Amino acid sequence: MLSAKQYRLAFSREMSHERMNCARVFPMKKNRSHDVPHFPLGLFAVLILIVCTISQCMAQQNLFNIPSGDITPKGKFFYQHQLNFYSTNDFESKSHLVYGLGKSWDVGINLVDVPIRLVDDRRMIGFNDYKGRKPLYPLLMAALQKQVVINPHWAINIGTQVGPNLTSRLENKTVAHFTYATARWHPFQEGYFIAGPYYSNRVFTGGRQHTVGFMFGYEIPIGKKISLMGDFISGTHKKSNSTFGAVIDVGKRTQLCVAALLPYPNQNLPGGLVLELNIFGWDFQQHH
Repeated sequence: MLSAKQYRLAFSREMSHERMNCARVFPMKKNRSHDVPHFPLGLFAVLILIVCTISQCMAQQNLFNIPSGDITPKGKFFYQHQLNFYSTNDFESKSHLVYGLGKSWDVGINLVDVPIRLVDDRRMIGFNDYKGRKPLYPLLMAALQKQVVINPHWAINIGTQVGPNLTSRLENKTVAHFTYATARWHPFQEGYFIAGPYYSNRVFTGGRQHTVGFMFGYEIPIGKKISLMGDFISGTHKKSNSTFGAVIDVGKRTQLCVAALLPYPNQNLPGGLVLELNIFGWDFQQHH
């Protein structure tokens, strides 16, 4: 097991290696080698626009890193954008779009695990489609979720997220998946606790081919417009971390969330800061 200091050095070397890969993928010079695999920036920009600007489209609502268990109302839309800051130069983007189907179903699309690194004052988007080094990223995943309400205090959610990594070479595409079942408990009028098992693969987690674990999350009101919020993902892979933060209602259809990203239970991961924006296609305060 590497010490925290050794891991930070290894992580720094990996980041340097990935920056070199980014330079090969997005070189500034004209003499680009066509033998280097790359993903067209123009196509990636189109994907960003699709996921980030179509507010009337359709992914599952999250706390920070795990599904919240909230179901989008029928015919309504929900958009969530999250940025994980690891340093002033390295951060990660996650986007989620959700559409409510009715009868406690929702469907969506996620564009996740998009590393953005500032190198020489230029924005660099990282790609990893090398199958020998997991997890792969970025990922474009379809999402489906169903909720079964047991009583006013308990509900069961079952969901899945499935999709490929983004790459311009078909032979480098691999499917990632994340499937879960959670129980959601409402001990008071507002707020809840949610927990349950998950099943995934190394394309998504960077861990074992068949990754099984447990996740837990909560939202606890401490004021009229502010709640404590956080989550936890078990394991020893690159998704095994925790968050501790808060969500603030800044309008009838908007929330701002902020949290510390903690390297626990996998203490070899880097910590960071999480910022998240939630945009609702309805007055969510009337549904509290």
